[in-house]
Amino acid sequence: MAGLQLSDAQSRPMEFLDLTSLTLEEFQILIPPFEAAFQAHMAAWRLDGKPRTARQFAVYQNCPLPTPEDRLFFLLTYLKTSTLFRWCRDACSA
Repeated sequence: MAGLQLSDAQSRPMEFLDLTSLTLEEFQILIPPFEAAFQAHMAAWRLDGKPRTARQFAVYQNCPLPTPEDRLFFLLTYLKTSTLFRWCRDACSA
């Protein structure tokens, strides 16, 4: 998987804080409740937003976000940076 990896960001605590707005300690505390909420959601809903009716959710061997830590890091980074991209796009097109 190309791009920023959790292991890279964890080795630089200030960059991790910039990307997620959390310290490494705060991030570690959030992992268990996040994974419980994620698994509960995925038990009821598919990724396309439709109710899950047949198969159970499973993390595949070649999944790009295989661990709870990777999923939480991706989500936090996306939520923090997506507003920056949107602001830049809107400012540049005006």
